[in-house]
Amino acid sequence: MLTWLGRSFWQKLPRGRPPGDPTWASRHRTILLVLVGHVIVLPIYGLAQGISPGRCLLSVAPLALQAAIASSDHLGQRVRAGAATLGVMASSAVVVSFANGMTEAHFHFFVMLFVITLYQDWLTFLLAIAFVAFEHAIVGVFAPSDVYGHSAAAHDPVKYALIHAAYVTGAAIAAVANWRLTDRAESATRQLTEQLEYEVSHDPLTGALNRREFETRITDALTRVEETGATVVCVLDLDRFKIVNDTCGHPAGDRLLVEVCWMLSEVLDPDDTLARLGGDEFGLLIERPTVEEAVAMAEAACATLADYRFRAEERTFAAGASIGVLPLFGQVQYVEEALQLADAALYAAKEAGRGRVHVHHQGDAELNRRQSDSIWAGALLDALHEDRLVLVYQPIVPTAPAPDEIARIGEILVRLSEPDGALISPGIFFPAAERYDLLPALDRRVVAKALALLAAHYRPDEPTNGDLYTINLAGPSIGDETFLAFVHAQLAEHQVPPSLICFEITETVAITNLGIARRFITELRSTGCRFALDDFGSGLSSFAYLKNLPVDFLKIDGRFVRTISHDPVDRTMVAAVNQIGHEMGLRTVAEFVEDEETLAILREIGVDYGQGYGLGRPGPLTSWLADRRPPSGDGAARSTGTPAAVA
Repeated sequence: MLTWLGRSFWQKLPRGRPPGDPTWASRHRTILLVLVGHVIVLPIYGLAQGISPGRCLLSVAPLALQAAIASSDHLGQRVRAGAATLGVMASSAVVVSFANGMTEAHFHFFVMLFVITLYQDWLTFLLAIAFVAFEHAIVGVFAPSDVYGHSAAAHDPVKYALIHAAYVTGAAIAAVANWRLTDRAESATRQLTEQLEYEVSHDPLTGALNRREFETRITDALTRVEETGATVVCVLDLDRFKIVNDTCGHPAGDRLLVEVCWMLSEVLDPDDTLARLGGDEFGLLIERPTVEEAVAMAEAACATLADYRFRAEERTFAAGASIGVLPLFGQVQYVEEALQLADAALYAAKEAGRGRVHVHHQGDAELNRRQSDSIWAGALLDALHEDRLVLVYQPIVPTAPAPDEIARIGEILVRLSEPDGALISPGIFFPAAERYDLLPALDRRVVAKALALLAAHYRPDEPTNGDLYTINLAGPSIGDETFLAFVHAQLAEHQVPPSLICFEITETVAITNLGIARRFITELRSTGCRFALDDFGSGLSSFAYLKNLPVDFLKIDGRFVRTISHDPVDRTMVAAVNQIGHEMGLRTVAEFVEDEETLAILREIGVDYGQGYGLGRPGPLTSWLADRRPPSGDGAARSTGTPAAVA
């Protein structure tokens, strides 16, 4: 029972943790100023009370000595605090002595007792209490007039020493209570601050560092890494995380992330950095004597995850991970660049087969291409936002034009206009658009812009004279259910005759999404739009799928066309595609027609149209539309230039 009471009493006492710098230094200066103030004021007070100058100086000298010790920066904190404590408590004794033991003067002890609690240190607090007890008990017996100001106390000093000790004890209890409350408040503030700091820098699910803190660590590493340093940034991505989420739900996926984080922390050294960057992506910052050792640690982490099996709902999953590694020996200057290159290395690891580590090296062609893709993706987003897409027109010419033919066919192509006016070919920015899922947005902008331009030239109630404009569509657009509604809305808004429009879909896209492509083509053809199957012949089962696609044109893959003048196999391929197309009632278009010899062979084979630099280079669509006037009823406009000349 006594042990329990003692333990309970001890737990209720303040912990006695001195405040750290600069709080302690600020409080110490305050107490020291109080002590120095007494050293200055007390002699004046003593002289006013009729005390001799010698006694005044002798009484104040110990206070000045304690002030000198307390102000010495060469001594430890507790020595300086102890000297200040003895000094201010002794100043109370001097005040009482100079006041001839006046009762009111004893309040000075209580005030100084509370002042000492600012240190929040049991050593100084107990030192203050001990001084008061000693001064009242000893001085009160041998020199009662210096402590007590009335005759009753002077005749019975022990009794009144006990009374004063009781008052000091009460003041001490009050000071301890105040100290305890202050200690609790500071402890709560400290815990809240630590909690906030933790939450700001850590992932709430796994407890690992978050992306913000990881970037801060990389920045710190970049400021101190040397040319021979061995610090590497790793970006790790789980290879089959989506399977777990889709099969067993997000709670199972969260548990997998926690276990992966735990395993990685077991593999890494305590000095290595582990962070969750988002989703199933983690970041590692590894420092070793050599780059090879740092990479070996990344490979060890990859191997550990490859062997790991995760169980959820009586199912077993092999997680596995791919890791991209970037050594920081002078390759980058900024954290964004470091993460970008490490991320590019990660994608290279995934494309190489997953479950492996790919290290970025200067001159890595594949990673440089990926970095270029990210730059062009940003440029394309800017161009979409600022409406800097330019449409151009390339004519599609009959291989054997009829004298009375007035219809003109051509393909609408897109260029990216730089802020300085330079035009960028789609071969530069299309890979970036494909990688970063920008093709649907690009297709929407091209369709809307093309229909707006055509609407300004072709009136709804005027004949189109058989003109046809082809527009390329990407696979993601075909698979987007909202894109079909978008095309319908654009046709209705601009009142463009659907017979003017022919959408091109590559053979690969059509074969990959055969059902979706068929529905898409069928619905738009019902409005009057036409369709062309682009790059036909590149697939292994082209002819087998062709009969399931209701298209109007076959565009023969230019890889076969450009060599038909000297490669009999390619010539046979072109002839076969042309024959099949005609058997199905389709018109054929040969791409990459670069010269008259190729055109003559296509004419001999019987291909209907040709397209290529040999027949007309792409030119501004606005210029073509301005020059291409709908002919009048007497056919006067039939003398307009050929598509090649106009384009």
